[in-house]
Parts: sequence; C-alpha cells; structure tokens
Amino acid sequence: MVYEYLGEEDGGPAKMKRVAPYEARQEPPPVAPLEARSLPASAPAVVPPLASLNAIAQLPAAFTAPPPEPRRPRPRPRTRVEDRTPAAPDMPVPPGFARTVTRHFVVFAEQYPAAERFIELIENLNSNLMLDLAPFSPWAREERTTIFLFKSQDTYRRVTGRPAWSGGASSISKRKLYVYESEELPGIVAHELTHVYFDGFFREGTANPLWLSEGMATLVQVERGLAAPNWLRENLVRLEQGEGMPIEEFTEVATTAGWPDDKVRLWYAQSYSIVRFLIRTQYRSSFYKFASHLRDGRPAPEALYRAYGAPYTRLKALEHAWRYELSHASLAKLSKP
Repeated sequence: MVYEYLGEEDGGPAKMKRVAPYEARQEPPPVAPLEARSLPASAPAVVPPLASLNAIAQLPAAFTAPPPEPRRPRPRPRTRVEDRTPAAPDMPVPPGFARTVTRHFVVFAEQYPAAERFIELIENLNSNLMLDLAPFSPWAREERTTIFLFKSQDTYRRVTGRPAWSGGASSISKRKLYVYESEELPGIVAHELTHVYFDGFFREGTANPLWLSEGMATLVQVERGLAAPNWLRENLVRLEQGEGMPIEEFTEVATTAGWPDDKVRLWYAQSYSIVRFLIRTQYRSSFYKFASHLRDGRPAPEALYRAYGAPYTRLKALEHAWRYELSHASLAKLSKP
C-alpha cells in the first residue's frame, strides 16, 4: 500500500492519501564499482565517502616545473568511443603548451610540462572519484581524459572566453578539462572531472538536469577533492534558515546565465545539498536507479518514486524531507560526515 505526501498545516500532522504505485518494472542489476587501484606508497590514502573538511590539504603554490630530463615515450591512448552528442565548443592546443601522458590523462600545461605533484594529484583524484562514479563512466577504465592547465586566470579566460567567476570548464563530449593554477585547484579539478565522468552517463539518453549535474560535481569537489568553495558554507547556512527556491522551480532551471553571483551560489549550494541528501538517505544504488530513470526519459517525480519508493511520490515530498533533515540533522555543517 502506498501513500502520497500532501503537506501539513501549521501544528498539524502531515496529510497523506492512498495512491496506486507506478506500474512495476524490473530494475537492471546494480552496477558493480571498478576494482580499487593500488596507489604508490607516496600517494595520500583514498578519502572515505563524505570526508571531513578538517582534512583539507594545503595546495602548493605552483603545479608546473622547469623542463625535466628526457623521458621514455609513453604508450598512446586507445581508440576513443565515438561521441554521440553535439560537440561543445572545442579548443585546439594553444602554442607554448607542453604535453604529458599519464595512466588516465593527457595533460597540456602552459610553458612547462606538468609537475610530478600535479600528476600525482590528478591520478589520486581519479582513484577517489571512481569509488563514486565508476558505474556512470565505465569507459574511464581504459580511456584518457585531456586536461589543459593554465598558469593564471587571465590566460585561462583569454583563451577559453569564460566569465570572471569561472574556476574551470569542461567539454563533456570531448572529455576535456580547462583549469588554471589556484589554491582551489584540487577541488576544481574534482568538480570538472565529475562533469566528464557523471554527465557522460546521460549522453545516449535524455540530458541530465542541471541541478543534478552541478549538485553531484559540487558534492565530489567537497568530499572527494577535499576543497570546499569559499562561498559554500555561508550559503548552506542561508538554506538552513529557509532560503532557496521552491523545488518545482529549482529543478526546472536550465541555465544560470545572467544571474547575479549571490543567486548563482545559493542555487549551487541547494543543488549540492539536495544531491547529498539523495545519496545519504538510502543506498547509493537508489541514486544510480534515479539517474538511470532520468536518463531513460521518465519525469522526475516518477524517477524519484521508482528509485526511492514511498513517501517520495512527488517532488514536494522530497523538498519536505530535505528541509526537515537540513534543519534537524545539520546538513549545512560541512565538517560532519
């Protein structure tokens, strides 16, 4: 028997009504994560899910180094899977960029080859991200992602044409990242890699909602990249105090272009918080099912119910549960798992 959440009046109990569930459908078996890869002895330990921000590591001042001694040629990447979506604006390799090939990446760094410290960073990030995102990106086991590393934000903006608030960008169809050296670089690389690994899951079906994409990317940036954006904490407090969009309006946002910065940041914080709630409230397989139903073109309320069951028969029920958890379980406190 299934009941639908209808809301509640001030001081009164929640109103529910009996509803017929969606037609039963056989679910695909859960996708097993990739086997954990062994890291070199010098690499930091893999970060557990929902890690504390108290462990945030300090970023070194620079990620490029003088030209190293000649190295032996690295193996060429295997043939890439054919792109199935319209290509995002792509960028040729700018002059003066040095190429380095690693196990999972091809890095083009401005002026000098990428330093070993940066190579270690991105390979360890890849290992951490695969703990969450392997079911969404099985191709990443064998294929490489390209990273363009700029020395400054000015060069990054001049070459890519990105706005002043942009810390990084990615081309999902081309599997490319564009970032520049900064104190937030580890988190930004984690954020943009998540777009490549997670958003690519939707390329063959319906495009994933913007809130789901940015929420997952910010979640991974915080809890796998160990670097929270400076603006996130204060905006989570605003959400805890009742700010933010109604969920029906929030989930319909297709672009934040033209919005003032404070509105964009609050929307990103809400995306992060709701995705975090969806992953924490049940098994991670429920979130995978939810994303799969969205990819198959099902409306969000139906995808939500098929993945999570009662009482999530409407988006309003999700908003009510998320708001309750936000105020009672301190989802706004980043320092607690």
